Amino acid sequence: MRTNRGAIWASVIALFLGFAAVTQVRSQDVFSRSLNLETPSALTTLIANLSETNNELRNEIFDVRRDVSDAQDSVSSGKGTLTEAERQVAQLRVFSAQSAVAGPGIAIRIEGAFDERALSDLVNELRNAGAEAIAVNDMRVGPKSYFTGTAANSIAVDGRPLRGPWMVRAIGSPDVVYVAMTRTGGIIGQFELIYRTTRFAVTKETVLDLPAQVAVAR
Repeated sequence: MRTNRGAIWASVIALFLGFAAVTQVRSQDVFSRSLNLETPSALTTLIANLSETNNELRNEIFDVRRDVSDAQDSVSSGKGTLTEAERQVAQLRVFSAQSAVAGPGIAIRIEGAFDERALSDLVNELRNAGAEAIAVNDMRVGPKSYFTGTAANSIAVDGRPLRGPWMVRAIGSPDVVYVAMTRTGGIIGQFELIYRTTRFAVTKETVLDLPAQVAVAR
């Protein structure tokens, strides 16, 4: 059991650090596409928000590394319990989209023109904001999910075409995630600059039920 707990935490830290590295790269796409549409004052706000996001990511990485160190010390000293290991397994299953999950969060309805790059940016920004689980329409998004465009103006998630309007649901602190999405210079504001005829509606939700990810052959 001690070995299993160590493996669980190793998996958690690897997944989290992988997310952090990928989102740092991917989340730049929407901002780069909207830079030439911004006013000087809006650009100043955008730069400040990007700096804040980077600081938050660094703090989260530090916190996770500290938790891993604490867990490893607990395992080494024999203080770790079966209950803790079971809880860690459950968290990892939610994190990796292997299990269904319910809880409060936000919903984002997208009605109009949109594309796979923007959806990827949105999912990554939700993760940056602390979303624990995400789904697009009725499809759960996992750590290895990918987004592609289709000839029918739909967006494919893990190879499955989803037509708009799209509903992106994310479980997490409703207040925190909502503010992160809708703040001045945030991703929804950037989308509104790029997709001027598209409607974006963000709402706080008391309860969201997200399914487990369905395995799709690539």
